[in-house]
Amino acid sequence: MASQFGDLAGHWWQAAISPDDGNIRQVVLHYTFLPRLCVALLGGAGLALAGCLMQQVLRNPLASPATLGVTSGAQLALVIATLWGPSWLLAGREWIALGGGVLATLVVLALSWRRRLAPMVVVLSGMVVSLYISALNSALLLFHQESLAGLFIWGSGSLSQNNWEDTRFLLARLIVALGLACILLRPLALLDLEEEGAKSLGISLRNLRIAGLGLGIFITACVVSAVGLIGFVGLAAPAIARLAGARTLGQRLGWSMAIGALLLLLTDLVVQQLSPLTASMLPTGAMTA
Repeated sequence: MASQFGDLAGHWWQAAISPDDGNIRQVVLHYTFLPRLCVALLGGAGLALAGCLMQQVLRNPLASPATLGVTSGAQLALVIATLWGPSWLLAGREWIALGGGVLATLVVLALSWRRRLAPMVVVLSGMVVSLYISALNSALLLFHQESLAGLFIWGSGSLSQNNWEDTRFLLARLIVALGLACILLRPLALLDLEEEGAKSLGISLRNLRIAGLGLGIFITACVVSAVGLIGFVGLAAPAIARLAGARTLGQRLGWSMAIGALLLLLTDLVVQQLSPLTASMLPTGAMTA
């Protein structure tokens, strides 16, 4: 950043708040670099929060938006809506992505149900569903290249920005999701107990799991609708948080969000530094994968 905008020393605040339209450096910083930085932080935090919730609900350290097929399902729903129902997007792109994510997750859970959602069975089912959906996405992109040209890069996880729209979009929804997660925090913490012990406290485990999983899918749908597919973060951040010593659910959620935000931000900064060596900037999602 210092090498790109070093000539703005002493004018950082002006560039961030009210850039001089005659200064191209200030315009780029305000409308491109800073929004991209914020989207990386918010997207990483959101995916980490979603992954942590899914792992808690399913009692599966390998559960994440990617391994449950949520991200690929959300992408497929947006691709279908773009091709055959663009008017649906007016209702809110996150709701289209949410529908796709829910359907993909239901398929994964249905495939794993007879094995009582065993961790490895859930992951394998998620991989199968993700591969099928990814193949369908690729086929649609191949046969509708002109209509979906922009979605190809977006689908690989692009954080490129030219305004603050995605930042406001993600910030508003992440605040709501975080508030709901705080409300569910104490009930979800009971899932650390044995199932019989949790039931003896009068908690409806099924409703609690549906609420926690639904919240995780909603967060993922919002991130996917804004920046496309970002893998690894939702799986790695909670794992790193546990290795760092986070024990209670509250600690895991907080540390996971901070680690996820930093993971995606650092990855995106590496992508930007490598861009002069490539013909075009690599999608950040491809780098995280």
